[in-house]
Formats: sequence, C-alpha cells, structure tokens
Amino acid sequence: MTDYRTEFIDFLIETGALKFGTFTLKSGRVSPYFFNSGSFDTASRLERLGYFYACRAMEMGAPPTVVFGPAYKGIPLAVATALALAKHFGVDAGYCFDRKEAKGHGDKGLLVGKVPTGSDRILMVDDVITDGLTKVEAIESMKGATEAPITGIVIALNRQEKTKDGKDPVRSLEETSGVRVGAIATLAEVIAALSDKADGMKVLDEETKRRIEDYRREYGVETV
Repeated sequence: MTDYRTEFIDFLIETGALKFGTFTLKSGRVSPYFFNSGSFDTASRLERLGYFYACRAMEMGAPPTVVFGPAYKGIPLAVATALALAKHFGVDAGYCFDRKEAKGHGDKGLLVGKVPTGSDRILMVDDVITDGLTKVEAIESMKGATEAPITGIVIALNRQEKTKDGKDPVRSLEETSGVRVGAIATLAEVIAALSDKADGMKVLDEETKRRIEDYRREYGVETV
C-alpha cells in the first residue's frame, strides 16, 4: 500500500470520519462501521484531504485540467483537490461545481467556476458511492454542459458494500458510464492496515472485526 493511503487511513481514524460500533443506516442495515465525510470540517483537515484526493488523481493517468465537484458535498472537495494539485504536483487545474438548476441570468448556465472546453480533462470528486445513480446523473448533466469528457472519478472510501439489488455500485457505475473510479482506500485496506498496527486494537478489537466480517459476508463485494 502506498504511503499516502496509509496516511489517509490514519487520518480517517484521527478525525473520527470512520467510526466502529453499531449504526443504523438510511437503508435500514445495521452496520458495525460508519463513514462521515462531515468530519472533515476544518481548514487543516480539508487541506489534508485535498492532498489525498490529488495523490489518487495523479495515479489515474494524465492530470486533470478541471476538477468537478457535484453539489453539495463535492464542492469543497473540488476546491481542496485543485489547490492540492497545484501545491504538491504543479498542476494548475481549474475547478467547477454544478447548480441544482441552470441559471438564466448573469453568469448563466449550470456550472460555477471554470467551465470546461472540449480540450479539457475533467476529474469528478465525491465522498462515496452508494448506488451510483447520483454520479450517473451528474455525468449526464455535464455532457449537456460541456464537450469535455470526465476521465476519472475519485472517491474517499470504497465501502465495498452492495446495493439493495445486490450489485457492486462502483463496478456498475464504471460499466454504465465508461468512466474509471478510483478510491483513496477501500474498507478491506482499512481493516488490514489497522490489524497490522500495534495500536490498531484500540479502535478495532477482535469482536468488532468479527462483526465486520459477518456484515461483509452478507452485504460486501470484492473489489478487483
């Protein structure tokens, strides 16, 4: 595992963005873990998060020229990633986000920020993928706003959890959109990293690991 991924996993625990316990999800599932991107709620945390997104983006091929964050959670992620690309990799990418409805006056249109042209490469950033539907909608919306292709999607954590109809949401999104999806880390990588750390038992004891294994047997998907 690359160094930045290991640092990111530590970051998830330090910020409380990833917690272990008993959580009832919106789907009704009772999960032994919970990821909350709302924990990245200070300037220093957001700056650090942008670095991890930028690292993953640079691994996915040609650097993006525009970073797109779907409203609303994607907006700060797009800004943070663009800043980190410039600071750490010398990539001066633009950023943009979408309005919920296209504006008909002033700075008209769907997008706010740098509107991509046909020669741009767009990177989409978001926190997680639940069923992939909102990402598909965002991609289709972007097709109506610009000729530039979305060449990649970066999410923070791949929970490796199947949808209600038993599908892998990440794989389904890739197949539907033709866009590659990259996660900074997967749940399996988080579990493995914490299991290998001397102090990992402080946040992930054997009982919690057993509950996660049971949960993943029922709801998990394997990532290739």
